[in-house]
Amino acid sequence: MTIVDKFSLVAKEHRHKTALAFLVDDEYKQISYRKLDKNRQRLAKHWQDLGLKKGDRVAVMLNNSPEWITSDLAAATLGAIIVPIHTTYNSDYIVKIIEHSEPKFLIVAREFFDKHKFFIKRLKLEKIIIVGVSQDIVGDNIISWPILDMNGLPEIEPVELSADDAHTIIYTSGTTGDPKGVVLSHKNLISNTESALRSVPIFASDRFFSFLPLSHAFERTAGYYSPILAGASIYFARNAKTIIDDIKKAKPTVLSSVPRIFDKIYGKIFDKAEAGKHWQKVLFFKGLQLAVLKRKHALSFWQKIYWLVLDILVLKKLRAVFGGHLRLAISGGASLDVKIIRFFDNLGINMIEGYGMTEASPIITVNTPGNVRFGTVGHSLDCNTIKILDTKEILVKGDNVMTGYYKNEVLTKDIIDSDGWLHTGDLGFMDKEGFLTIIGRAKDVIVLSTGKNIFPEPIENVLSESRYITQSMVYGNGQKYLSALIVPNFEQLKLWCKEQGVSYNLQEEKVREFYKYKIAEKLKRLADVEQIKDFKLLSEEFSQENGFLTPTLKLKRHRIIAKYVV
Repeated sequence: MTIVDKFSLVAKEHRHKTALAFLVDDEYKQISYRKLDKNRQRLAKHWQDLGLKKGDRVAVMLNNSPEWITSDLAAATLGAIIVPIHTTYNSDYIVKIIEHSEPKFLIVAREFFDKHKFFIKRLKLEKIIIVGVSQDIVGDNIISWPILDMNGLPEIEPVELSADDAHTIIYTSGTTGDPKGVVLSHKNLISNTESALRSVPIFASDRFFSFLPLSHAFERTAGYYSPILAGASIYFARNAKTIIDDIKKAKPTVLSSVPRIFDKIYGKIFDKAEAGKHWQKVLFFKGLQLAVLKRKHALSFWQKIYWLVLDILVLKKLRAVFGGHLRLAISGGASLDVKIIRFFDNLGINMIEGYGMTEASPIITVNTPGNVRFGTVGHSLDCNTIKILDTKEILVKGDNVMTGYYKNEVLTKDIIDSDGWLHTGDLGFMDKEGFLTIIGRAKDVIVLSTGKNIFPEPIENVLSESRYITQSMVYGNGQKYLSALIVPNFEQLKLWCKEQGVSYNLQEEKVREFYKYKIAEKLKRLADVEQIKDFKLLSEEFSQENGFLTPTLKLKRHRIIAKYVV
């Protein structure tokens, strides 16, 4: 079966239920499954009339929205191949992706067209479809997003489709080099989604909050296909800056995100608690203390009463930050600090961590509600099998493994061996109960001049626990010791400088001494070889905009080193 076959069955069963919701004038407007199904048929017919055929590519550069979902389903209806483009990419990357994938159409939001129009207009595209006001744009191949709200249903010319047909080419953001086009079939995506739903039950009553880019495989599967195939609802955030306001309006029950976002939320909650009055701080930490005992089923009779009071006074207010109804938080894309998982669990929010890569559609393993082992990424999904080599590299085989890299057989053969095993490049181990633990990326290993191998990510996670550190990157390949680039928490540093009567200056000796102490304090439990002997304080955060983070907020280590170290 194809994605549209699956969706059509769900749409018939849940026709009057909300499929998608988006904000207009501060209120969520709903689109039912019935309407979404009609809109994908109308759009498919419109595209068919414009000459789109099976196998043609359609590039999409939109924020998460009904138009994104409708485009994906319409393409699936015709057997066309969706090529998502991260909206944070610079013009050079956009040009590379479009020239490599050769799409017939580009669907682009007006704001991104305006930002990159000099380059977009030069590309060989039959149609540039603008979502948003477009009447003032001149161009023979430029048209507006069609009006889909009409009576009746058009008759689409039948297209012979197979589960093995390609549905999407996802260009991996890549921490090094140019992006590679991962080709995923209907079978890849459906097998991964259905397997994930067997491991993590999702109900038709669930509301998902969508803000991670749908152009990324994790949000595509965990935040779009999973809820849609389960008959649940997806509520879109307007943009990254409005997430806190939007989530309160959406009142989601399920939230998927990357560790960086959960880490920021955790940090802000603790910063606010530390800045509160003494009695507020006491209640906050007492509430968490009792929540830990409750999780361990170790509350006495009076402690249970005390916890119920503090749950109403303190913990309920913290849950309200997420809309008050969140039951499940899903983290993927990188390792998550165990203390954050425990914190959410103490709030009464089940947090589960998984592991995957775009080439595996993307979910490979996941912890499941009621069977979580902190510090691991859970069990293998039943759509794939895992094998770990003597080198500790993780290999994956299954229906979710990509068909290959687009137009690149050499790279495909490099990563998928003759027996069909996908070589992930990640290192890890599996315990006796089948829980997988990730050690790190093989390519990120730091080899000191002493011959010691160090994984930087666990050290960076420990450093980020400090409320005075926002980001860090550990390096030292070929050196005698480790060094680090530190992005301070500028707000917290300013408060400290004011309290100490110290000039707010990253080169100020007292500021450097303060960070030297904080770094040593955080790393005191680590081995001597894992200690940071030298560091630099940076005046700007690593971000997608300055090219130091991927769209999934992973560090582009080589680029960062090229600017700040070499």
